[in-house]
Amino acid sequence: MTQASAETSDALTVQHVADAITNAIREGRLAPGQRLTEIDFAKKLNVSRPSVREAFRQLSSDGLLHSQPYRGVSVRHMSRREVDDLFTVRGALEGLAVRLATPILTNAITPLEDIQTALDTAEAARDLNAMSRHNLAFHMLFADVSRNELLREQLRRISNNVYWLQFRVLVADEKVLATNAAHRDLLEAVRANDPKRAEAIMIDHIDQSRQLVQALSDDHFAEPVLD
Repeated sequence: MTQASAETSDALTVQHVADAITNAIREGRLAPGQRLTEIDFAKKLNVSRPSVREAFRQLSSDGLLHSQPYRGVSVRHMSRREVDDLFTVRGALEGLAVRLATPILTNAITPLEDIQTALDTAEAARDLNAMSRHNLAFHMLFADVSRNELLREQLRRISNNVYWLQFRVLVADEKVLATNAAHRDLLEAVRANDPKRAEAIMIDHIDQSRQLVQALSDDHFAEPVLD
């Protein structure tokens, strides 16, 4: 195996570990605050500890995991204030992505329509796993189409957050399903090539999600760090 091939293989292994951890968090099998160990994941996934260590590093950099000297790595546990900050920034950035992408999508709207059809099907079937998957595709499409790579990368990082990933696990089923109405409204605003309305709908949609998360009991959040 050449050096380039080995490096590619190592990168794929690290991504495999990162995806496995992310999916476990998404499905609620790993909870905020739960400690993770290299040896457990190395055995479970049949990979080397350095690969797990690098996956931990990448996910910590993205904000999904929290690494502390002498305490190890855990799933990030955020305070209410941190969650508010996250959703505020996410709303502003996604609103911007929608505003930039709307004029482009208006003339090539089929991908957005296809995702919305999949979302509607998942809603009707009460398939929260499918809805979560298509919801991510819906939101990231605007970032992908915005033609702003920095914006896309920041939104990718924010989407890899425990409260975003576990939204369907944390919030009651009916409330999760009801969020799809905002997607339909957004689609109509894009069809009408109305960037300002589309942006406002997205910002309100994110804020509604923020309110649903903030309505959870205190045991879902970390204690605030005192100054």
